[in-house]
Amino acid sequence: MNTTQRNSAITATLLSLVAICSASCESELAPPNSAKTDSANPAPSQASVASRKGTSLNHRVASDSQAPAMRAGASDDEWHCGGELVPPTGWQQETAFESNRNDGARERAGNAAIKKLIERKCADGNGASCSFLEARVQLWKTGSTEKDVCAMAVIKSDDWQEWTNLVATTIELDRKLAEAARQLLKDFRQNSRVAIDLIKDLGVPGGLRADWLSDRMELALQKYAVITSIPKGWAGNGVPPGVDVVVRCDIYSRSERGVPTLDTEWTALGPHDRKVHSDSVSIPESAAPPIPAPKAPKTIPESEGISVRLDSRRGGSLCAGDRTQIWLQADEQLYVRVFNLYGNGEALALFPNGEQPMSLVPARQSVPLGGRLGFEAVPVPGSDQERFLVLGARSESALGRFTDAKGPCRVTPEIAQQLNAVRNIPQGVKVAVTGYRLTSGANCSNPPGRSKREGVVAALNSLPICSF
Repeated sequence: MNTTQRNSAITATLLSLVAICSASCESELAPPNSAKTDSANPAPSQASVASRKGTSLNHRVASDSQAPAMRAGASDDEWHCGGELVPPTGWQQETAFESNRNDGARERAGNAAIKKLIERKCADGNGASCSFLEARVQLWKTGSTEKDVCAMAVIKSDDWQEWTNLVATTIELDRKLAEAARQLLKDFRQNSRVAIDLIKDLGVPGGLRADWLSDRMELALQKYAVITSIPKGWAGNGVPPGVDVVVRCDIYSRSERGVPTLDTEWTALGPHDRKVHSDSVSIPESAAPPIPAPKAPKTIPESEGISVRLDSRRGGSLCAGDRTQIWLQADEQLYVRVFNLYGNGEALALFPNGEQPMSLVPARQSVPLGGRLGFEAVPVPGSDQERFLVLGARSESALGRFTDAKGPCRVTPEIAQQLNAVRNIPQGVKVAVTGYRLTSGANCSNPPGRSKREGVVAALNSLPICSF
């Protein structure tokens, strides 16, 4: 097998957004400019969005994290599972029972009590982040009768007060988002078809925090518009087919009097490049779901006349195992290079490659950069996010040192750091960037197994070092 064949084989087996999908994929993506929305992610009704806001966190507790492990230190203090045991004033409690005939009855009862308390309080939480409760609910006492083992889980009064403050904060957030929705759509016709596009959280689209915010904004927008989805095959330029207005958001982090705070900046984009901005909406960071990597990557300034976008869920998220595609469109024909920025300042050269050797992108056409079948999102160890940097020039020579960048190959650490920091880009080269952050929860199913994740590492390690 020669070098070209070997690299093509690597390209065909790397099951991640950092390389081209294998030929064993079952189906192709929708064609460019298709007006058909994603059937797996239909436009929500107000009832369905309200249900998702009120119950998705509950389902996440039950399905993703299960119940937190039973806390050590709780003991059987001769409680006989009756009403004689009363927690201190202000504590919240939940009790669960398990037949003493079952193996591990005490642990089962404890885990059930913890889970029930988290679910019950989350359901009343107006969509506040349940991770706060998951970290603070604890097993307090266990007891027994002749037939059963019982367990009581509690939230202490100070933690409960902090939780109620978070709930009040989310109620205020919803009020502010309702006003932001009014400001965004007041200049567009009533019942316009509106789709939430990317919510960039610290510069990267998607993730749990973006999902949480997207659901809340959808409820606010429904008062004025019909919510729909971004069609597949759209490269992010203008407004896509079947949509009248696109709504986007950027989330920034700052400290206000020592309190970590999130500022959300909302923009509505309508026909003829019409843009409308709302007032900034701020919220304490503790009220929103946490993200695994809170450090913001270097902001990449983007050029006019070129756009790139991933097919994704609302807000820009992907679940592990999702199939996707990267679409590029430019106002003029350009010679293009694509790099994947991932991990701790690492990079891959992706495009052009053995499957797609031609780097010339025609003007005003959505071009798939992931080959015929696109990509599968498989987590790369150490990071929940990836970005894709596109460089475009009117001639191959204008790409400078990147003229010979042909993938797939691993970029040297020095050049990878420069790409992540957007340094030493040849003058006159156009720049575009897209990316994703992994999400999880009730809407994610069939995540890739351990063998696939290990396959990503093996495939990355087997790629040659780029020679440019």
